Amino acid sequence: MIGKVTTRYMTEEERLAYIKKYPIVPKERPKGSTFVSLEPVTFVNNKKKMANSKQNEK
Repeated sequence: MIGKVTTRYMTEEERLAYIKKYPIVPKERPKGSTFVSLEPVTFVNNKKKMANSKQNEK
């Protein structure tokens, strides 16, 4: 094991204070950004591959 993991729990007041201090601000991706989420595409492609492999087995 590399190190000990410490879990810290916040009270509701601490959580609200943290959110107020560090708000989540939605940002638009910069133009020309290369990041693309591939999860939905990968899921569809895997389903197609599975269907094709089942057809090839017959």
